[in-house]
Amino acid sequence: MKKNCLAVILAAVMMVTACGGGNGQGTNGDTEQREEKETFRVAFISDQELDASEWLINLVEGVKKYEEEHENVEIRMKEAVETNSYEPTIRSFAEEGYDIIITTYSSMADATVSVSKDYPNIYFGSLDGTIDGIEAYSNIQEFGLNRTQTAYLAGIVGAYASESKVVGMIGGNDEPVGNAILAGWQQGLKSVNPDIVDYVSYARTYTDPTTGKDLGQALVDRGCDVIAGAAGGTSSGVAQAANENQIFYVGWDTHYPDIFGENGLELGSALNYFDVMVIAFIEDAIHGNFQGGQRVDYGMDSGVCDFDICENAEISEECKAAVEEALQQIKNGEIELSEEPLHK
Repeated sequence: MKKNCLAVILAAVMMVTACGGGNGQGTNGDTEQREEKETFRVAFISDQELDASEWLINLVEGVKKYEEEHENVEIRMKEAVETNSYEPTIRSFAEEGYDIIITTYSSMADATVSVSKDYPNIYFGSLDGTIDGIEAYSNIQEFGLNRTQTAYLAGIVGAYASESKVVGMIGGNDEPVGNAILAGWQQGLKSVNPDIVDYVSYARTYTDPTTGKDLGQALVDRGCDVIAGAAGGTSSGVAQAANENQIFYVGWDTHYPDIFGENGLELGSALNYFDVMVIAFIEDAIHGNFQGGQRVDYGMDSGVCDFDICENAEISEECKAAVEEALQQIKNGEIELSEEPLHK
C-alpha cells in the first residue's frame, strides 16, 4: 500500500464502521459494558512472520498508527509460525484477558475454535479463516476482503492485454478465498471477451516461488500471453516466468519492480488494504457491530481494496476507461458478481 494514501485509507475506516450496520451478537448490556471499558486489549496473531511480505508490513504499520491515535486501544502483534504454536499462542492471550483476539487464515481456524469454546466472553476474529459451521460459534466472526471485486477488474485488464486470447492464473489453493479471486478474474475476462480461453492451476502453497515459476512456465507453454499470480509468496515465481518469457503479468497484494523493472510487463495488482479491514473489524467489535457466527467481507465501497495499474504498464486508454467504469458500477451496486468460478 502506498504510504501517502495511509491517511485517506484510515479515514475510510470511519465510513466502514458507520455503514457496518450489522446486527451485533451481544446483548445491549454486553455492548454497553464493552463500550464503557477504559482500555480494549486486542491481540493479532499471524501465521507468517510479520515482515514476511508487503501486505503484512503495511498491516502492521497501519494498525500501529491506529493504536497511537486511540488511547483506549492496546494492540499486541505476534507471530505463530509453527503449527504446534497456534493454539498455545491464542490461549495465552485468552488467559491474559484480552478482549479481542484476531487470528489469520484457515491454518489457524481449528485452534481458534478450540480456544473460543473455553472463553465465550472474548470476541475472536478469523481473518480469512474458513471455519466449518461458523454459525455455531457466537463469539467468532470470520472477516475478509471482497476479493471478487478487485479480481473482476484484474480480469478486464488481462483480457484487454491478451493478443492470443489465451490467459492463465496460478492460485493458492482450491478453497473459498482463492476461488472467490478466480471467480472474479474469470467474470472480468468474459466481460471483455466471452470467447477468451483461461487456464487455472493451483500451487497448493503460498511460500514456494520455485513452484510458482514452474507453473507459470507451464501456462506459457500452453499459449498464454498473460498470466496472473494470486498465491502469496509463490507468485513471485509466476512473475519471474512472465518476465523471462516477455509476457504480461497481473498480480495480487504487491508489485514486483525488482523483477520487471520498468519494462511495462507488470500490468497492475489487486491491492488489498488489510490494515483498514482489520481496523474496521476492531471498531465493529468495540462499538457493538460484532457479528458472531457469520462472515463479513469488506469491499471496494469501504475503501479496503482497489486495483492499481502500474504507471508504465502497456495498457490502452480504452482499457483504463473500462476499468474505471467497472469500478464505479461495482461501488454503485450495478454489477453483481458470483463467488463461484466458471471452471477450475
